[in-house]
Amino acid sequence: MLSTIAHRNWTAKSSGAFVAYPLSARLLSTSTPPPGTTKPGDAKPPIQNASTSKPKVQLRPAPVKPGKPSAVPAEPVVASTTSPSAAAQKTASEATSSPTQAESVIEATKHDLEDAAQHGILAPPPEGASWVGKLWHQAKELFKFYWRGIKMIWTRRARVREMEERVKAGGPLLSRWEVKFIQTNRRDTLKLVPFLLLVIIMEEIIPLVVLYAPGVLPSTCLLPSQKDRIDTKRREKQKKFAFNNRQLYEKLQQRLLANPTAPVRSLMDSPTLIALNGILALPTIGLDALRFRRLHQHLMAIAEDDVLLKRESLGQSLNQERLREALEERGIITDGVSPTTWHARLQWWLTNAEGGDPFTQRVLLVARSGAGKFS
Repeated sequence: MLSTIAHRNWTAKSSGAFVAYPLSARLLSTSTPPPGTTKPGDAKPPIQNASTSKPKVQLRPAPVKPGKPSAVPAEPVVASTTSPSAAAQKTASEATSSPTQAESVIEATKHDLEDAAQHGILAPPPEGASWVGKLWHQAKELFKFYWRGIKMIWTRRARVREMEERVKAGGPLLSRWEVKFIQTNRRDTLKLVPFLLLVIIMEEIIPLVVLYAPGVLPSTCLLPSQKDRIDTKRREKQKKFAFNNRQLYEKLQQRLLANPTAPVRSLMDSPTLIALNGILALPTIGLDALRFRRLHQHLMAIAEDDVLLKRESLGQSLNQERLREALEERGIITDGVSPTTWHARLQWWLTNAEGGDPFTQRVLLVARSGAGKFS
């Protein structure tokens, strides 16, 4: 072939330059194109190569386990989408909590003053008085009411001395009502000095104290509606503890019955002490030693009160208010129970409180009451 091409070139040279140019152009056009001039569409891989590369992906020994970094980013994405709404809700709640609390305090104070005026405890503001005049009138009436309550504490203190001197002189023993009267007066006397300073310095915050720290006020300085609100909150607290710790009371009862000679303190852990103090409307804060001390003092005082109730016909002479108070002091829930059942519950307590160690026996009764077992 090369000899043929050479012969043609020699012939073209002999025939002239005009014929040689097309032949040389033809030879150049039929030469193999360089690699860089190939179009992308012309360099398609064969179908066989594509089919053979696909099984290579499928013939791996095991599926590749996704790494940890691929799963972790999903959580921040969700958090980033939910965090704005949560932050907005938190901001909104913080913005509305203060006005709501302020409104509740104002409404509660307004209700207390109106109720006291209806009972004749506070004089109502004069008709036609301005807003400032009404506030000034209410402030004066409250100051008078608190001052009368403070004076009543000293008046009752004089009666307490008379009762104690009568017993020392060999007179009749104190009745249960007189014992309760003396105990209440002693508590009010301890609260007198702090409350007196509160009235003189910051009388305007007393409504807040009534709502959030009612134990600071003496009993003689409480309006009727304030006392009702305090009693309602105490009953709700007792009911909540009884409902949430029923199984705990049952387990305590089982431990006490299974270990009659063991020290009762060794059978009560921290949750048990909190549950017992809560159902008895005692403070639950502090260390376990302090909780046990409160529990022991309260139940020993109840043991003395049981003696007085047995001496006075098992509490049959108590009115409905005093009867309910006696049951709640023993951790017996009264909400949702008919008053006729109240007498039966008190007799159940007084009957089963006899015998054994006074404190241990009453801890057992509180546990049975919390578990709802009165039979």
